[in-house]
Amino acid sequence: MQKNFLGIDYGEKRIGLAVGNNSEKIAHTFKIIHKMNELDDIIPAKNIHAFVIGLPLQPNGIEGKTADMARLFAARLQEKFNLPIYWMDEKKSSTSAEDYLKNTLFMRQNKRKNILDAESARIILQRWFDSNCT
Repeated sequence: MQKNFLGIDYGEKRIGLAVGNNSEKIAHTFKIIHKMNELDDIIPAKNIHAFVIGLPLQPNGIEGKTADMARLFAARLQEKFNLPIYWMDEKKSSTSAEDYLKNTLFMRQNKRKNILDAESARIILQRWFDSNCT
């Protein structure tokens, strides 16, 4: 059965989103939102079955303040949508996204910033598909 997943790169100012399904196992950059309530229309429109959220770990592998914020966001998602949540280490996803946007798309800095978080979400979701997609 095909299941659609929403990859999430959570940040205090912006939330990057990516979509993909377990049949193709290819993540696609979707969009950036600024508030959780923007997901109210996205979840049913994209027929989302589960979330894959980037877990920001410190260099020593320990969860810090940003991981706590991501877990709080995930708890709110779970309460609101009652869908499974999977975690993926987001280590270097922003750096990888920045490199991709800078070197592949040759975008100006101000335009790259507008899609950086969505590209990070794509990387997080793709890593999850590559490692342990159900």
